[in-house]
Amino acid sequence: MAEGGAADEREARAGFTLVETLAALAVAAAIIVGAAELVHHVALYFDRGALGVTEAERFALAMDRLSRDFGAARFVAASAERDERRSEPGPSGAARKGDEKKARIIAFEGAPERIVFVSGSAVGARAAPEEALTLEVEPLRDGVTRLVRRRAVWLGPRSGLFAEAASDAVVLLEGRYEISFAFARADAFGALTWVDSWTGRTELPRLVRLRLVDPASGANLVVGAEFIVWADAPAACARDAPDCLPGKTGAPGEKKAPPPPEEPT
Repeated sequence: MAEGGAADEREARAGFTLVETLAALAVAAAIIVGAAELVHHVALYFDRGALGVTEAERFALAMDRLSRDFGAARFVAASAERDERRSEPGPSGAARKGDEKKARIIAFEGAPERIVFVSGSAVGARAAPEEALTLEVEPLRDGVTRLVRRRAVWLGPRSGLFAEAASDAVVLLEGRYEISFAFARADAFGALTWVDSWTGRTELPRLVRLRLVDPASGANLVVGAEFIVWADAPAACARDAPDCLPGKTGAPGEKKAPPPPEEPT
């Protein structure tokens, strides 16, 4: 009987009590909740880091694309209309004093929210050598704004700048900021003057500035985002045409260089 009682006592003590089971479940639940929080935070910061890298790469690609587009801007006329100002000849048959050839309007329409110009920065295998590019600011919901690039085949001055509807939309920038453009012209001494519009001009702007403004603070997020327009003369100037820039004058007080002396024969 003594041996049987000891065995029954050992069987009664085997296993966990209800309190021990509840305590084990509480500890396990705390471990599971802590692990879930840790995984959540790691995944959140990883997503933020990956998103930041993606946005930085996207911004760099957008700046490179804009630099190439403006750098390859073409100095071409907006239309093929005759812009020459002629007058009746004087008594001697020569043209009257002050008669000059009027410069043609350049194919460049610039506003703070939209730019249309001709560029030779072909993108893709099927891109035309010269395209009419459209850069347009489009507001979206919840204060989000995006900059969209579109293109159309440039058919020449006879068809005009808006001959075909622009297509192949590509979103260059998108975010919670205000996007706008500004344009600079340079005088004879190289000083820059910035304006908000560039329409109906006879020459291209020297620089185009992109502004991304934070609506809350009003700070410009991309200080120094200025793109150089390299073309400052039509193709006729490459052939030493004397009237390639009609109406263009030099700096005040600038004198023309005298012709070289002729060698004696």
